[in-house]
Amino acid sequence: MAAELTFLGASMLGWAPIIILQAVFLGPTTAAVVGAALTLWMWWIFQPSFDVSGTELARDKAPALFTALDDLRLKLNAPPIHRVLLTDELNAAASQTGGLLALVGGRRTLLLGVPLLKLLSAQEAAAVIAHELGHFSRRHGRLGHWIYNVRFKWGVYLDGNDKQDSGIDRLRRWIALAFLPRFMRMSANWSRTCEFEADALAVQATGSNHLAQALIKLDIANSLMRTRLPLKLNELQAASPHAPEAFWDLVDGFVRDATPATLQAALDEARGLPARTHDTHPSLDDRIEAAGAASNLPDWSVLHSAGETLLGAGWATQVDAVNTRWREMAAPNWRLRHLRLGALRTQHAGKVLENGEFERERLQAEDEIKASDETLQGLERHARLHACDALAQYALGLALLKRARAEGITQVRSAIKLDARLAVPAYEAILSHVRLHGTEDEIREFSRRRTLAAEKLDALRNGFWRHLMDVPLTPLRPWATRLLHQVFQEEPSIDGCWVARTRMQSDAGLDYDINLMVARVCHAKLTAEELDEDVLMARYATYLTALCGPIELVRVRVYFDTEPINPRLLARLAAVPESEIHKPVGTINANMIKIDSL
Repeated sequence: MAAELTFLGASMLGWAPIIILQAVFLGPTTAAVVGAALTLWMWWIFQPSFDVSGTELARDKAPALFTALDDLRLKLNAPPIHRVLLTDELNAAASQTGGLLALVGGRRTLLLGVPLLKLLSAQEAAAVIAHELGHFSRRHGRLGHWIYNVRFKWGVYLDGNDKQDSGIDRLRRWIALAFLPRFMRMSANWSRTCEFEADALAVQATGSNHLAQALIKLDIANSLMRTRLPLKLNELQAASPHAPEAFWDLVDGFVRDATPATLQAALDEARGLPARTHDTHPSLDDRIEAAGAASNLPDWSVLHSAGETLLGAGWATQVDAVNTRWREMAAPNWRLRHLRLGALRTQHAGKVLENGEFERERLQAEDEIKASDETLQGLERHARLHACDALAQYALGLALLKRARAEGITQVRSAIKLDARLAVPAYEAILSHVRLHGTEDEIREFSRRRTLAAEKLDALRNGFWRHLMDVPLTPLRPWATRLLHQVFQEEPSIDGCWVARTRMQSDAGLDYDINLMVARVCHAKLTAEELDEDVLMARYATYLTALCGPIELVRVRVYFDTEPINPRLLARLAAVPESEIHKPVGTINANMIKIDSL
């Protein structure tokens, strides 16, 4: 709390002149009232807002669930729940939102993931629900919400920019740096204690075995989704351009059909993840030991899931909705990856790639699908044959990291030494590994390196569109253009798309190939699909990134058909062979004021 008040005091420095003037002209009493009001207001506005989203479940739509919920509330002496939300997560949570300064009042929400209800039995789900109600019963939610707010807020200021922020912002960052490590340790200890208390209440209400089985099932499922399911999805992507219609049914079958050896390996992988000082949950073994249960492999032979039992007739509708949302999110990139994998696995693609690039990408594609000893050996041979090729070393390093092998870090760093342009994606790959398997010191070190590498590219990225008119444009690689053309035939909102390539130099003197895309979308169709410009820019950037090398950059600009596009830009793109991958239907810049800016 002292750190939070210090943080608030720093935020109030900007108001000090106003309060002093109030004291001079209106007297100390008025100044005190104004100062107190401003303090509360500042505290209020600096509490970050976050939404608890999901599909609200009405009592009459799931009477069995709410009957079970009422029974558990009575057993645990828990306060009323204001709403129950179904989410797309393999998780459950107790959330308290709103209220005065995140400390008084608020709404209690129980969040239940549809995937969780699909993988657990009714008794196991009841144990998980009892655990979440235990947080409300012990009044963990209010303090936990405040702790979350403080962590979130301080994290925002830690991610600021010294070159752009004000003096007060820099002071807030200094306070956050001074207090955050200790606060994170203390709050994490408190959170772990709360988890043990909630577990004890769940055991009291439902028995130790059901809670233990639920925890083990969730850890195994998450482990399989990290390690083995991606290979299954890559195999499906190579075989079909269509994403699965029922993703969570696929996951459910994948987990239930796993052999005991596979389940044990997944459980061992989950148990082997290192403990963190900032972890808010105790380890699985500690929780099961505290519950007085055994760490047996789970029984997935129960025919009826928790969702079928607790939601009844409405269950199928909820599962279909979750599957549909997953497919809508995955489908665009799925089709592109299918086309890319297909191209890399044919000899035809080899004719348009030069200098051994096809062989490296083909080996990577095979490893994405199979991840076998044979595919890894192929990447190792390629790296030995091309010892001075940074991309060959990088491809091997990624394959090692995917297998959770620590030597992948050394391998990826050797690629950075050969070509510094790999720094940002390479450190991101290392970070993904060490966040799961590394130490806290490694996480801090590689986070710092990744940030420094990204900062060196900021000027290049930020000034790209401003300098675009001054640099020559060339076509994308032919195979990338062809794949993009096929993918954009499936984009209903697109009304014109152009791609090109250029080269610019960073402040560090490194030359980067930059792949650019200018897309025009139909505003009416976009609104009907409930998409926005940011979502499309992210999607199209993913398309380009999948088809470009890791040492290349990507820039995307999206225009609506209701706004003008710089005629000079259109003329420059039109002069690039094969730049138009989707011909516009509507007239561009008709009845609009033409402007000479990007």
